Amino acid sequence: MKGKYKFCMPTDVRYESGLSKKLNEYIEGKNVFIISDPFLYQNGTAKAIGDTMEGKNVAYFSKIEPNPSCESVDEAANEARAMGADCVVGLGGGSSLDVAKIVSCLITNEGSIYDYYAGGSRKLGKRTTGLICIPTTAGTGSEVTNVGVFTNKKAGIKMPMVTDEFWADYAVIDPDLTMTLPPAVTASTGMDAFCHAIEAYWNKESVPVCDMLSLGAVKMILDNIKKAYEQPDDREARGAMITASLIAGISFSQTRTTGIHAISFPLTTEFGASHGTACSITLPAFIRVSREQEGEKMLRMARYAGFDTVDAFADGVEELMKSMNMPVRLSQLGVKEENLEHIAEVGLGAAIIQLTPAAMNKETVCALLKSIL
Repeated sequence: MKGKYKFCMPTDVRYESGLSKKLNEYIEGKNVFIISDPFLYQNGTAKAIGDTMEGKNVAYFSKIEPNPSCESVDEAANEARAMGADCVVGLGGGSSLDVAKIVSCLITNEGSIYDYYAGGSRKLGKRTTGLICIPTTAGTGSEVTNVGVFTNKKAGIKMPMVTDEFWADYAVIDPDLTMTLPPAVTASTGMDAFCHAIEAYWNKESVPVCDMLSLGAVKMILDNIKKAYEQPDDREARGAMITASLIAGISFSQTRTTGIHAISFPLTTEFGASHGTACSITLPAFIRVSREQEGEKMLRMARYAGFDTVDAFADGVEELMKSMNMPVRLSQLGVKEENLEHIAEVGLGAAIIQLTPAAMNKETVCALLKSIL
């Protein structure tokens, strides 16, 4: 066990069915800015939540892309500034929550996100605007992390931004919001949470608290993801999945992610894969290589999950993905052998790849990618 470690998760977490329509007690000030994806605005979910905020002036922003661009962030921030927002509510998957995080900061920090992100010359000052994050998918864990991921169109890259100003004041976990998720989204977001738990567990920055959280999240996902996928109205499975996503989010908020997420960036921006698909498609291969430096630890996880060996664990994960009609080969995303070197180079450009418990260099990453082509 490590002789020294730290664990800090300052977000106030609240879980209750229907809680998203009881937000007034968590909101200080009068002007509320709700950020959601287009679907949640068009189907009335965002408006239904806003309508419960008695005595508040509520505005909505729904121009959120799957991989949110800096331009969308700036547009949302300008609208929030114009209304004098006292509180920003992020509603949706990771994209909406990440935009809510940075917008809540930009309201009182002048300029563009480009001034603070990916080589920008300025540093965000203390956030004074309230921030509430409400996930509607059981996957990203963004409601309990201090990370936001944005697409820099000028440079053609997708990169994370990390700051303590991104910790939400409240994470409101309402399992009712996940009941209408389509099966494909249930699968991809659920496997994203699975990746979070495993990456926090084998991470070079792992700590004992994260290890226990990750083990619990992995088991909970394995026990419930197929139920949620095949029986979307199973309330117990839905509640378990959003809880597992929360737990995995808390775990990786302390460690960050590893090679799986580093490689996912070009798979989303250049090959159009959803985030959960882009992460999970390399998961079995990374499970296998994790034995290089964490063989005993990964064997403990495999056995806790019900498998005799790490290889059997990797095979089981791949079969689980197939059973939910998820791609398990890069060629299914349109990746060709001549693309592998570029994907490896982009992935190696993300510092988190070196938190993987195996040698991560051009040769090893290309070999890993080729094994799942």
